[in-house]
Amino acid sequence: MKPMKKALSFVVCMGAAFSLICRAHAFQDQTTSTRVGLEQALGKWQSTEQYENESRITVAFRSKGQTVEGWALLLGQHRKDNDRATLGLSFSEASWDGQRFLFNTVLPEDEGTIGWELRPSTATTAVLKALTEDGQPMQDDDLRWTMKK
Repeated sequence: MKPMKKALSFVVCMGAAFSLICRAHAFQDQTTSTRVGLEQALGKWQSTEQYENESRITVAFRSKGQTVEGWALLLGQHRKDNDRATLGLSFSEASWDGQRFLFNTVLPEDEGTIGWELRPSTATTAVLKALTEDGQPMQDDDLRWTMKK
């Protein structure tokens, strides 16, 4: 290979490598900048799934001193003989681990507890998922909703 072609080939390879490095850094910066903080995660989240033209599930979080508390409203739930029940549940001492809220709700009439996580992916989108029932891991993925703010 002639020296000029060799030099040109080297320049092209270096340019391609530089382009890949720049793209990797841009992707890393974009990933880092989309991380949602506590202040962005606080507020009211509603499921994209609808029940009679309203969000099937709504959860809200607020900061109270050093703790996080909130409430959940679940529409169209099955309870005893009623498959159109509305459950309103409150919770306190929710925790934020830098990526998600973890919280527990107590079901009415001592029917147990459900452990939840709300994991924001952006400042306006998240996934709400039931993790435990009475402290035991849930195997069923039915209690999972896409949420929006």
